[in-house]
Amino acid sequence: MKNKKILFPIVLALLVGSAIPYLPITGSDDSEPAWATGHGDVETLKRIYDRWKANYEASGGDRILTIPLAYSKALSGEFSRARGRMRLDLFDGWLTVEVKGLDAGDYAVWLIDNKTGWPRATAKDKGNNQLNLGQLELAADGKRVLKTRLDGLGMSGFTLDLVAITRGDREPEKGGVLYGTPSFMQRLYYGDKPWTVTRVGNVSEIQLANAAKPFEFLLPKIAHARVNGIDQALGNKTKKKKESDLDAVLGAQIARGREIFVNETFRGNGRTCATCHRPDNNHTIDPKYILKLPKTDPLFVAEYNPALRNLEKPELLRQFGLVLSNVDGFDRPGVMRGVPHTLALATSIGTELLEDGGEFAEDAQFANAVGWSGDGAPGDGSLRLFTQGAIAQHMTRTLKRVPGVDFRLATDEELDALEAYLLSLGRSEDLVLADLKFTSPLVERGKQLFDTKENPVDANGKPIFGQTANCNGCHENAGANSSTTKKNPTRDTGVENMRDQPARLVDASVPYDGGFGKEAHHARTDCGPDYDQPCYGDGRFNTPSLIEAADTAPFFHNNSVSTIEEAVAYYTTDAFNLSPGSLTSSGKNRQVKLDSSQVVAVAMFLRTLNALENIRSSNRLDQQALALGDKNATEVIRLAAADTKDAIEVLTEGVLIVYPEAVSYLRQALKLERKAASGRAWGQRNELLARAIQLKEKARDSMVTRPEEGISVAAAGHAPSRERKK
Repeated sequence: MKNKKILFPIVLALLVGSAIPYLPITGSDDSEPAWATGHGDVETLKRIYDRWKANYEASGGDRILTIPLAYSKALSGEFSRARGRMRLDLFDGWLTVEVKGLDAGDYAVWLIDNKTGWPRATAKDKGNNQLNLGQLELAADGKRVLKTRLDGLGMSGFTLDLVAITRGDREPEKGGVLYGTPSFMQRLYYGDKPWTVTRVGNVSEIQLANAAKPFEFLLPKIAHARVNGIDQALGNKTKKKKESDLDAVLGAQIARGREIFVNETFRGNGRTCATCHRPDNNHTIDPKYILKLPKTDPLFVAEYNPALRNLEKPELLRQFGLVLSNVDGFDRPGVMRGVPHTLALATSIGTELLEDGGEFAEDAQFANAVGWSGDGAPGDGSLRLFTQGAIAQHMTRTLKRVPGVDFRLATDEELDALEAYLLSLGRSEDLVLADLKFTSPLVERGKQLFDTKENPVDANGKPIFGQTANCNGCHENAGANSSTTKKNPTRDTGVENMRDQPARLVDASVPYDGGFGKEAHHARTDCGPDYDQPCYGDGRFNTPSLIEAADTAPFFHNNSVSTIEEAVAYYTTDAFNLSPGSLTSSGKNRQVKLDSSQVVAVAMFLRTLNALENIRSSNRLDQQALALGDKNATEVIRLAAADTKDAIEVLTEGVLIVYPEAVSYLRQALKLERKAASGRAWGQRNELLARAIQLKEKARDSMVTRPEEGISVAAAGHAPSRERKK
């Protein structure tokens, strides 16, 4: 299915021609600012942060700061398969770096402070923003290790923005091999308390248990926001005030991230993130959308800029919405992939590790599961650093891709804001399907087929097909996580073995896509319908959320099918049923054999879930527009109308119309939203939006009953506070 995953940061001229504002607009009561965040939602990001914080502290992260280290497509001076981590004890300053897989030679560890931007702007910055900690030593187990104790007083004023492993005594910008950086959540967490500068060894363990950790000062902090003209920082005395400040900080970050996402070209070829991830098109693009764009749109830069004629394959971009991605390195052929949407990312980027030291051990080396194959980010594999790789891939002025010449790298401030915006998009929780009962018998049957995990067996132990679609195992509650591991599964479901893939019929030179992994030992010769074509990777692709699927066609990583019905039907084919993904890790049979009527039932169930999510998102945008109280609300209303239109389309494009009453309500609401956005009825705007919200709620209630609070999950996109049955 169309993956929610990230990100080919690329560009747009959005619904309005001007730059997107991100400054706060004072609400009607003049007490709290209303941020123009578009699809970004402060409450969503707060829930995500609270969840992350609880897990972080439970795993000891509040004492030991861990930063993964890996090759960065944007920063590294040479390719390396090596990976490692830096661990810093924030109590006593002991810092340990461990790396495995480095080639022969000497390597140094550097800490970098981005005071003036990095790489350094001038030679006079030397020593001011980077610190050489010494050489890695070869250990008995083959790892390279450095252990040292930092001097807190001596590092006063230093902020740890980057960790670099360099070859020999070269400085990071000249000989960097591996890089790592504190995450957005870590930056937010360590800004959520006072910090002090303390000399190593002068605080007792008892004191430390009740005080700020001495080395917290090293961690970069999320910038403070201005609320009603007063600087507000996190960590105020009262809980109410602190929560208000957190809202302000997150609101400012989301709004700033949205402005960057839509407008920032990073001094490249004119593209921005929104060039491919269009906010008015579910943060993705598709052939129908592309057909409406002018020839001068930056999406088509490979057609009119001779220096970039090989940046894309224009025929495949226009016909199938496929972009060229060098996921296996710029020294290897690029593969053609669709543009994944960026909705509900927080629910879908948890990296799954099935067995320690086994086949899937490499997964643990990635901070997040991003990109179609789950390994799409440079460096530590985090959502934060995905932007740097995407800038180098898609925004470059020439195919030499020289940082500082063909593009500029994103700053730490920009990376923070972009990550905040991306994490705030869409839902923060998965649904609880057991709590939802649909008014349509067809949809209810689709839910049963979807949610039944195992094939029943006959008296001889043979599976009885036609009783389940076996979707729940990899898409628990129609999300992107395994029902067993609760993380984002990466599976070989045989998609690259489909015959007559549309893109390959047009251009037979398109390489087969091996999915997860890019190293030489992953090179395979079993891709393609006859299992005889070379590709890089082990065949696995990550699992997308299905709640947003119906209106983000085409489907799969190669955009090979056009409708949700075709995507469901794929799982009844030999390509899937003969793939490793048709069996569980313990060998249980997950093959699928459905009648055509059952395919329609499952697809209509997914269409209904998508429409409910469209209604939730559209109503939230209308409510944001009401709070803005300014002409900037017009753009937000248009985004709400786009979501309402999507709800209508997903309920009507399947030919069968099982919710005619809901469609009627939605069409009425859409007319009101368009009128409110037109400016012709500006004085009635609030009344029009209130009526539109009510109509969409009626549409929702006509599709699904709420015997308890089940619909509160579908309507709000968040799990209720009480315990739910599994």
